[in-house]
Amino acid sequence: MARTNVPVVAANRVGVSLLTAADTVPHTTDGAKFSNDGAVWLLIRNTGAGAHTVTVQTPQMVEGLAVAELSVGPMAAGDVWLVGPFPPGTFNQQSGADLGYVYVDVVGGGVEVKLQAHRL
Repeated sequence: MARTNVPVVAANRVGVSLLTAADTVPHTTDGAKFSNDGAVWLLIRNTGAGAHTVTVQTPQMVEGLAVAELSVGPMAAGDVWLVGPFPPGTFNQQSGADLGYVYVDVVGGGVEVKLQAHRL
Protein backbone atom coordinates (compact mmCIF):
# COMPACT_ATOMS: atom_id res chain seq x y z
CA MET A 1 0.00 0.00 0.00
CA ALA A 2 0.98 3.62 -0.42
CA ARG A 3 1.79 6.22 2.19
CA THR A 4 -1.04 8.55 3.19
CA ASN A 5 -0.62 12.04 1.75
CA VAL A 6 -0.91 14.86 4.29
CA PRO A 7 -1.99 18.05 2.46
CA VAL A 8 0.01 21.16 3.31
CA VAL A 9 -2.17 24.02 4.58
CA ALA A 10 -0.85 27.57 4.18
CA ALA A 11 -1.09 29.77 7.26
CA ASN A 12 -2.89 33.04 6.61
CA ARG A 13 -4.12 36.20 8.35
CA VAL A 14 -7.67 34.94 8.90
CA GLY A 15 -6.41 31.71 10.46
CA VAL A 16 -6.62 28.00 9.84
CA SER A 17 -8.16 25.28 11.96
CA LEU A 18 -5.64 23.30 13.98
CA LEU A 19 -6.08 19.58 14.47
CA THR A 20 -9.83 19.30 14.27
CA ALA A 21 -11.12 15.88 13.27
CA ALA A 22 -12.00 17.10 9.77
CA ASP A 23 -8.57 18.65 9.18
CA THR A 24 -6.27 15.87 10.34
CA VAL A 25 -4.91 12.86 8.54
CA PRO A 26 -4.53 9.67 10.59
CA HIS A 27 -1.19 8.00 10.27
CA THR A 28 -1.51 4.57 8.66
CA THR A 29 0.55 1.42 9.00
CA ASP A 30 2.12 2.30 5.64
CA GLY A 31 3.27 5.70 6.87
CA ALA A 32 2.49 9.22 5.79
CA LYS A 33 4.13 11.81 3.56
CA PHE A 34 3.92 15.53 2.91
CA SER A 35 5.26 17.84 0.23
CA ASN A 36 8.10 19.99 1.56
CA ASP A 37 9.72 23.20 0.38
CA GLY A 38 11.64 23.83 3.60
CA ALA A 39 8.97 26.09 5.13
CA VAL A 40 6.65 23.32 6.34
CA TRP A 41 5.94 22.42 9.97
CA LEU A 42 4.19 19.27 11.13
CA LEU A 43 1.51 19.36 13.83
CA ILE A 44 1.17 15.96 15.51
CA ARG A 45 -1.58 14.85 17.89
CA ASN A 46 -1.68 11.59 19.84
CA THR A 47 -5.36 10.71 20.29
CA GLY A 48 -4.61 7.29 21.77
CA ALA A 49 -4.36 6.07 25.35
CA GLY A 50 -0.67 5.14 25.10
CA ALA A 51 2.55 6.88 24.17
CA HIS A 52 3.83 6.98 20.58
CA THR A 53 7.10 7.99 18.97
CA VAL A 54 7.04 9.59 15.53
CA THR A 55 9.99 9.16 13.16
CA VAL A 56 10.73 11.58 10.33
CA GLN A 57 12.95 9.86 7.79
CA THR A 58 16.25 11.35 6.61
CA PRO A 59 17.08 9.56 3.35
CA GLN A 60 20.31 11.49 2.73
CA MET A 61 23.88 10.35 3.11
CA VAL A 62 26.88 12.50 4.06
CA GLU A 63 30.20 11.12 2.88
CA GLY A 64 28.69 7.64 2.73
CA LEU A 65 27.19 7.81 6.21
CA ALA A 66 23.45 7.77 6.87
CA VAL A 67 21.96 10.85 8.53
CA ALA A 68 20.16 9.82 11.73
CA GLU A 69 16.39 9.93 11.49
CA LEU A 70 14.52 12.51 13.55
CA SER A 71 12.77 10.85 16.50
CA VAL A 72 9.90 12.83 18.03
CA GLY A 73 8.65 11.67 21.41
CA PRO A 74 7.63 9.63 23.10
CA MET A 75 4.39 11.59 22.90
CA ALA A 76 2.05 10.88 25.82
CA ALA A 77 -1.68 10.37 25.33
CA GLY A 78 -3.31 13.67 24.37
CA ASP A 79 -0.03 15.41 23.48
CA VAL A 80 0.09 17.87 20.58
CA TRP A 81 3.53 18.74 19.22
CA LEU A 82 4.75 21.16 16.52
CA VAL A 83 7.85 19.91 14.69
CA GLY A 84 9.92 21.46 11.91
CA PRO A 85 10.93 22.99 9.64
CA PHE A 86 12.47 20.27 7.50
CA PRO A 87 15.44 21.30 5.31
CA PRO A 88 14.82 19.64 1.93
CA GLY A 89 18.45 18.54 1.52
CA THR A 90 18.15 16.41 4.65
CA PHE A 91 14.52 15.26 4.78
CA ASN A 92 13.12 15.19 1.22
CA GLN A 93 13.01 12.09 -0.94
CA GLN A 94 15.46 12.76 -3.78
CA SER A 95 14.07 10.48 -6.50
CA GLY A 96 11.08 8.49 -7.63
CA ALA A 97 7.38 9.28 -7.48
CA ASP A 98 7.73 10.93 -4.04
CA LEU A 99 10.44 13.39 -5.07
CA GLY A 100 10.21 16.39 -2.72
CA TYR A 101 8.15 14.59 -0.07
CA VAL A 102 9.05 13.88 3.57
CA TYR A 103 8.23 10.43 4.99
CA VAL A 104 6.74 10.09 8.49
CA ASP A 105 6.35 6.85 10.46
CA VAL A 106 4.98 6.00 13.90
CA VAL A 107 6.86 3.45 15.96
CA GLY A 108 4.49 0.63 16.84
CA GLY A 109 1.81 1.49 14.29
CA GLY A 110 -0.17 4.40 15.55
CA VAL A 111 -3.44 5.03 13.70
CA GLU A 112 -4.19 7.13 16.80
CA VAL A 113 -1.58 9.66 15.69
CA LYS A 114 -3.05 12.50 13.62
CA LEU A 115 -0.98 14.74 11.36
CA GLN A 116 -1.40 18.18 9.88
CA ALA A 117 1.20 19.97 7.74
CA HIS A 118 1.44 23.79 7.69
CA ARG A 119 3.43 26.15 5.52
CA LEU A 120 4.33 29.35 7.33
